[in-house]
Amino acid sequence: MNWTTRIRIVYQATFLVIFVWLLARLAAGDPRALPYSAFLHGDPLSAIGVTLAAGTLPGALIWALVLIALTLVLGRVFCGWICPLGTLQQLSSWLFSPRSRRESLQVNRYRRWYALKTYILAAVLVAALAGTLQSGLFDPLSLTARALASGLWPVLPGGRPVPGGWLAALLFLTILVASRWIPRVFCRGLCPLGALLGVFSRFAIFRIHRVSDACNSCKLCAFACQGADEPLGNHRVSECHVCLNCLPGCPENAMSYRALPPLPSPPPKPDLSRRYLFGTVLGAFAVAPLLRATGGGRDAARPRLIRPPGALGEPEFLQRCVKCSLCQQACPTGALQPAIAQAGVEGFWSPILVPRRGWCEFACVRCGEVCPTQAISRLTAVRKTGYDGRPPVSIGTAFIDRGRCLPWAMSTPCIVCEEMCPTDPKAIWFEVADEPVREGTARRVQRPRVDAAKCVGCGICENKCPVGEEAAIRVASVGETRDPLNRLLAGENPS
Repeated sequence: MNWTTRIRIVYQATFLVIFVWLLARLAAGDPRALPYSAFLHGDPLSAIGVTLAAGTLPGALIWALVLIALTLVLGRVFCGWICPLGTLQQLSSWLFSPRSRRESLQVNRYRRWYALKTYILAAVLVAALAGTLQSGLFDPLSLTARALASGLWPVLPGGRPVPGGWLAALLFLTILVASRWIPRVFCRGLCPLGALLGVFSRFAIFRIHRVSDACNSCKLCAFACQGADEPLGNHRVSECHVCLNCLPGCPENAMSYRALPPLPSPPPKPDLSRRYLFGTVLGAFAVAPLLRATGGGRDAARPRLIRPPGALGEPEFLQRCVKCSLCQQACPTGALQPAIAQAGVEGFWSPILVPRRGWCEFACVRCGEVCPTQAISRLTAVRKTGYDGRPPVSIGTAFIDRGRCLPWAMSTPCIVCEEMCPTDPKAIWFEVADEPVREGTARRVQRPRVDAAKCVGCGICENKCPVGEEAAIRVASVGETRDPLNRLLAGENPS
């Protein structure tokens, strides 16, 4: 193993450990000062997707320009030296594939279907331009974060199953297992972020260069190539991961990595069919409104679609959310879960609050602090709770099902929901009544009622309700601050 390979492996291991450690510490509730969303802030795919979909670039995503600049100088070093999913694929290939296979000429030659990642990139960017952001479903950073948060953490001691977590884990494991047969198969053929960086890397200052006079066409440089970028011939700069494996593999020292090497011809373009690319663009434009329609329309209020506090209005929220799962990891009670069917296809895996799983802590604002795209606005505890003199931030309203409520339906004393209510004054209050019982006598009970003007929809009442299965008090999205149209009628009491 040469010194360049050793240095690259150190870099890969370091960034992988940092990525996993930040996710683990986020789930553990570590101090807010840690840069939990640093990797996502430097993601050019998210930055361009949000800009096209929402018409604005969140300030934190400006760091994506740093990665683009780095690519313009050094090529796709992110793919070969930094990307955690790329590193895990390489590790999987090293562990499960015989060296004779992963370092062979046949498996490391370029294949036309590797252009599929460029079609995927075109589809997600066109869809973003049409107003629906789906780049996060394919982005390697969001994909890895989802898999770890929903697939790995729940199976660890003390973990709780996440709805749809098996699907995220299955996709992740499929990518790793597939690397047994084709090293870095996701990077080579499916990664839209890699395709985007490949566009910029075509103009990189530092590139792999082959000295034709010294080369004896032995093809040894291609045996350990990670990007299948054909270093032995007309080098595909946009496919090169800058792994530098081809340099020590050349016995004639004909390969070099240097600044501004001579280019006898323009860098080769991806092997794209204009007909397929045009069809991809038209298909993305056609599918975008269909995705929105599956959720019943962005402006149609859905009672169980409870978004995190500080979430933008539904259209703006879906134009920014990259489904990275960081907010779900940050939630201290596990209340934020991925939407599977509640938000339609367009909102698949976006965060929703599920009160039976957890509740929104009254003064907690961690979800907005870690959101990399500002789909969830950053709130202060004072602003969220309303202690600044303005109305508190509400994510819904609690409703009492009198047919299931113990005091209302069965004359059985219960005061759990009122005890748990965190607002001041409490949004849940009691109506004292004498209820007849079977023996012909009366029993005094305290029947709960909800003051809609005070309720913030935190969900702790639903979470702690002792009635099994479906709680006797349930939170609906009506009354949420983010949507002025999703309101209760003036003077209407939800109980």
